[in-house]
Amino acid sequence: MAKRQGCAPSFCRVPLRGHLTLTCYPLLLMSTVVFRVAKIKTKSAAQGKTKHNYRLMDTPNADAERTATLNKEYINSGQVDYWSLAEARIEEGIAKTARGKPRTVRDDQVRAVEIVLTASPEWFKRGPDGQAEDMRASKWVADNLEFLKKTFGEKNVVSFTLHQDEKTPHIHAVIIPLTEKGHLSADKIFNPETLKD
Repeated sequence: MAKRQGCAPSFCRVPLRGHLTLTCYPLLLMSTVVFRVAKIKTKSAAQGKTKHNYRLMDTPNADAERTATLNKEYINSGQVDYWSLAEARIEEGIAKTARGKPRTVRDDQVRAVEIVLTASPEWFKRGPDGQAEDMRASKWVADNLEFLKKTFGEKNVVSFTLHQDEKTPHIHAVIIPLTEKGHLSADKIFNPETLKD
């Protein structure tokens, strides 16, 4: 997590790689929000993220006893791999050419974007055992899901997974970067202007 000295008490902006900026809003004294964005361009990257997020591979920092009971997928209940979800959504939503055919998707084009949402560990209430309280029915989860659907389009949010089997609860969301006009463009959707609010 990048630290920035001299931030105003209300928020701060920290430049990240490329043109993305992380805006940190304090939640409680010394707490911050994390909003991490990662592009998914290849089938192997999508499959790797699918396996990690659904715990289909060994995840050493996850507590296996908590995985089955506390992790929850809110949208993709069948745990379909992210590449297949992206291909299906793109086929459904991509704009047509003047001749009525779907626009071509380049091989190097971003098919999906994974967003990780969390907060500082101290923001989450903890039980006597030190584990964070169960967040599955929390306002925090509901507000994050509503925000993503409103910001990126309900059909473009194809996966929303809550992880509570690690130290800090966090959400992995997968977004298909289709614009309202049906253009596949991560740069138009994830840029400083669209993410500043």
